[in-house]
Amino acid sequence: MLGTSRDRRGLSRDKVDIESMEQENDRELDHLADRVALLKNVTHGINKEVNDQHKLLENMDGSFASVGGLMSAVTDKFRAVYNDKANKRLIYGAVAVAAGLFLVWYFMLR
Repeated sequence: MLGTSRDRRGLSRDKVDIESMEQENDRELDHLADRVALLKNVTHGINKEVNDQHKLLENMDGSFASVGGLMSAVTDKFRAVYNDKANKRLIYGAVAVAAGLFLVWYFMLR
């Protein structure tokens, strides 16, 4: 046969080339399957992390809502105390004492 050459085992070169290409394709498919499995594991890890972060944010939202309610109540009580004229003097006095203590502390450090 003129168009084909034979190797030692009597197989044509075309058949050997096809078999080696198929073996290479099988190796590449195995490698690709490993990469896909790795990517799948990474995406599952990302999904778990996102779900954990979402739960954390939902919990924080509830916590911030309750703190906001408490701050509103404190602000309302402070406003009620501040609107009384006698309490205004007490508040100004407390602020003045705190400022004085801060200044004493500041000058003691120098």
